[in-house]
Amino acid sequence: GFTSTYCLNVLKSKFKIKKLGHAGTLDPLAEGILPVATGEATKSIPYLSEIEKIYFFEATWGQETSTLDSEGIIVNSSDTIPEKKNIQKVLGSFIGTIDQVPPKYSAKKINGERCYNLARSNKDFELKSQKVEIKNLKIINHSANKTSFLVKCGSGTYKRSLVRDLAYSLNTF
Repeated sequence: GFTSTYCLNVLKSKFKIKKLGHAGTLDPLAEGILPVATGEATKSIPYLSEIEKIYFFEATWGQETSTLDSEGIIVNSSDTIPEKKNIQKVLGSFIGTIDQVPPKYSAKKINGERCYNLARSNKDFELKSQKVEIKNLKIINHSANKTSFLVKCGSGTYKRSLVRDLAYSLNTF
């Protein structure tokens, strides 16, 4: 329920810290660790951002939302729910360096403006694909219309976009 910026603002006010930074942007629905640095340690943040990260996430098949998560409005739907064996077949094509278009509701900036602000204002814009590194991607659990995954990836990888692209490759949403 908290964004990275909110977390930093709480820390700044509570501990009266002037120089504070974080290594990664949290989606409000995400749970996990937000690495925070203070003072001179903020100079280490670029190095922390480069290390590989491991994420656990769940895909719900059959619907695509405007935000690519459960908070958005449904923009596409399908009755196609992929079987585990079919998901397994396409995972290999997502390992390595891949092109990925970030979600429109993301902290990316276009001309200095956050994409989520542009999207909320119904502004028309396109995001360019970026190269991201997927080291490992595996299914943890699959039942009914949900599949949970574990991914080891490089910085800048959007799990919401990864799920979208997986779904597209399986002819669903």
